[in-house]
Amino acid sequence: MNDEELTQKLIDNRLLKNEEEFTAFEQAITSILDLKDLNHIRNLCMGFDDKTENDEVMFGLIHAIESYDEFFDSEQSLKELAESLPYMLPHAKEWAKTLHKRILNHEPSSKEYKKVISTADDSIKEMVLQVVNEIKERNPRRFETSVDEFVLYVSK
Repeated sequence: MNDEELTQKLIDNRLLKNEEEFTAFEQAITSILDLKDLNHIRNLCMGFDDKTENDEVMFGLIHAIESYDEFFDSEQSLKELAESLPYMLPHAKEWAKTLHKRILNHEPSSKEYKKVISTADDSIKEMVLQVVNEIKERNPRRFETSVDEFVLYVSK
């Protein structure tokens, strides 16, 4: 199966309504990861959906995306993730927030992501800033400082 077929398999099964979808979804993730291509972060991001019936499996998708740091430079994988954000909105906005919370909570990733977003295309920068600001609005006690620092750095 090529990467387009694998991506479609992710999309077709991302609601994870039954065991068949669960198995197909996980097999697609594994097959995409086996290709070890940085551009496939975008393909994996297309697998997210806020309407999924199995959050635990979706966290497997998050871990798969995070695993690209093992094979590629962190800056490259974070840049690819940022550029993949349009493929997650609006149907997977909560998963986009979850990915960004994980970045904000991990000092080395947050530091690198600030650099990536500060030089990103304006449309990507706006999307990321909207997502992190919504994270802050929902949980200001936990995220106010990290989001404010992020926004300040990116907006320079």
